[in-house]
Amino acid sequence: MSCNKLYFSMLLLYVINLMSAATVTTRIVQPRETSNCEGRQTPGPICESCELLATCVQHSNGWVNIPVESCDVANGFYCNMRLGTCSNATGPCHPFGIVGNFQCTSQGIFPDPYDCQKYHMCYFVGATLVAAAVDCGNDKAFDAHTGQCSMTLDSKVCTQPQYECPRVGYVAAWPSNPNIFYVCKSTVNQNLNDTVVIYPSLHRCNDGEIFADFVCRQGNPGYPMPSPGLPDLVDPNDDSFSVLPAKCTHVGLMPDTDNCRKYYYCSALNGTMRHLECPAGTYYRKEQSACVLGAC
Repeated sequence: MSCNKLYFSMLLLYVINLMSAATVTTRIVQPRETSNCEGRQTPGPICESCELLATCVQHSNGWVNIPVESCDVANGFYCNMRLGTCSNATGPCHPFGIVGNFQCTSQGIFPDPYDCQKYHMCYFVGATLVAAAVDCGNDKAFDAHTGQCSMTLDSKVCTQPQYECPRVGYVAAWPSNPNIFYVCKSTVNQNLNDTVVIYPSLHRCNDGEIFADFVCRQGNPGYPMPSPGLPDLVDPNDDSFSVLPAKCTHVGLMPDTDNCRKYYYCSALNGTMRHLECPAGTYYRKEQSACVLGAC
């Protein structure tokens, strides 16, 4: 066999192996992940699955995914789009970042600490505090300051870490919304030789407060108060809606029967009602008590 034929055969085998890996591992891709370059339409690293890192390139015929690295998930290495490599650092593909692992500490809307394209709506179902994950989708990222999917993947919330946990017990305000703060906690990952994992637990101050120097304090001109992270706060007594609940009948979320993109949020802290709007490209789905991608 000539050298050219041997080289071609080896190259073909490598491509087939990559394609096989992609086929096998797509089952563990979370629905919230944008794994297709055509859908994202921006260059750079992308996770085709949690086991396969690719890069997005714009070809003359459109955007294409080019696989570049297979991750050793058996030893705790997962695709990390922000780092552009397989990594054992916490991220969207890390077991701590998968859907269902976000722990609500109070009602409200929280950014995902690992995935800049996702946020969590925390609310009570009976006496249980539950979380509903919402994905911004495509090239959009969540802005904790405005509560909207108004940023893109090249924003700092996606290109830079949003928290640091140098030690257990470390506490700091969330950089884009100091109404939210986090406490670094630890646990043991028994699946990886009892490796200690330090992770952030997100908390929220009361409405109208910011977190500074280990204290939730009232906002003031010297230390301006940002948005508390809830989207488009609107006076529930405005005249633009024909049917409005007179008061909070229960704590949690209620749909706006006049506008499928809006809903009501009743706070457990002070019993007040807020009229909120879902991010662009989403609508409120009563069955999930969350904003979901799509149109009404």
